[in-house]
Amino acid sequence: MAKRVSELFDKEVYTLEGKFLGYADDFIFDDQLGSIVAIILATEKGGKVKTVPYENVRACADIYLVEL
Repeated sequence: MAKRVSELFDKEVYTLEGKFLGYADDFIFDDQLGSIVAIILATEKGGKVKTVPYENVRACADIYLVEL
């Protein structure tokens, strides 16, 4: 399903076990593949940044569920 890129930002990101990881702050787009390859997460405190491969996303609606 096609979505606007703006709809992907600022969603909460959780593991499949329910642990909060952060917010979807940015994305890495591979222009050769034509797809998003990673999500860059920001914590509430703004101190830590984590990158999650987009292939680890298991669900995306109101939040992201990722497998680590």
